[in-house]
Amino acid sequence: MLLMKREELKELTDERTGPCVSIYMPTVKGSIETKQNPIRYRKLLREAERKLAASGLRPYEVTTLMAPAQPMLEDHMFWQYQSGGLAVFLSKKIKRAYTLPLNFNELAAVGDRFCVKQLLPLFSEDGRFCVLALSQRSAKLYQCSRYSVAEVDLRQAPKGIAELLELNPKEKQLQYHAQTEGHGGGRGQTGMFHGHAEDSDENKDNILVYFHNVNKAVNAVLNSAGGPLVLAGVDYLTRIYEKASTYPQLQEGRITGNPSELKPEELKDKGWEIVKPGFEEGARKAVKQFERLQGTPKASNHLKTILQAANDGRVAALFVSSKDQCWGFFDYESGVVDVHEKPETSDLELLELCAARTLDHAGQVYALEPDRMPGLAPTAAIFRY
Repeated sequence: MLLMKREELKELTDERTGPCVSIYMPTVKGSIETKQNPIRYRKLLREAERKLAASGLRPYEVTTLMAPAQPMLEDHMFWQYQSGGLAVFLSKKIKRAYTLPLNFNELAAVGDRFCVKQLLPLFSEDGRFCVLALSQRSAKLYQCSRYSVAEVDLRQAPKGIAELLELNPKEKQLQYHAQTEGHGGGRGQTGMFHGHAEDSDENKDNILVYFHNVNKAVNAVLNSAGGPLVLAGVDYLTRIYEKASTYPQLQEGRITGNPSELKPEELKDKGWEIVKPGFEEGARKAVKQFERLQGTPKASNHLKTILQAANDGRVAALFVSSKDQCWGFFDYESGVVDVHEKPETSDLELLELCAARTLDHAGQVYALEPDRMPGLAPTAAIFRY
């Protein structure tokens, strides 16, 4: 999984060397569903190619621009382990693919800028968070959103204390001996450590050394940009990890118990209950502010008014429906907006454009479920002036 940082979102919104191709699709895990993923992806690639040709690009230009997206079609291992959503962005300068914990709506769009609205929940009140499932034999990191979860490769972390000992044979605190199959309940464990009491000083030191290495790997992957981090594990392990952790958004709440007994989706759900209050606070305050200002010149649910204000840099906070779309034409110079019932050739997705122009001018954007939108309209805004 390639994590997306806020700086990368800005790079996408700043990109103007069109044409810009944006492809979104949900990816499903399962024997039958997994086989459908590359088929759906191929369909979206072809749709993007048709739109590029319709925009005036020559065949070889279309082929050149779309070439970086083609190898994934034949990468069977890639599709085997995907869940959540796939987002692909292609322009002359940018060539990126992200697998993210979001349930994307299918989209293949071509325009003078990238479509980013479906990414906004990662950076707003339904944003991303991570769950770190801890044991003495493994550490698994999951990137989550409110609705989906995907495992992140902690490739720099040793696979348990046993591997750490192999990598660091001179480590004085680690004392390991093999446990053959048939012992300890006959479960074939790869090994165990001296210091049988979980609270022995020796065992705690062993675990602390291991968790320092896990912490380094977590910080290398998240780089302080993964959102809140929730620990999952038995109490004494999470308390030891607290001592090792230097991640700035480590949460106080814990998922207690043995995390190996929970599915990733269950870890995600339990983690969401811990981070939910913090995520919702900003959006809740903004909605209340909109309600106070509604009916005054400082707030509006009117799409044309909001789009013109966003283009002028007057939108302080924008709310957009995460499910709705509004198609039409917008003239940047005159500010003229024409909304169409159905998308026409060369139309823009106007909610997307509102979000992009708001971000261009350092405004805050909240992508909400339709039933949570202020005024129950597809968009709403608070103006700076």
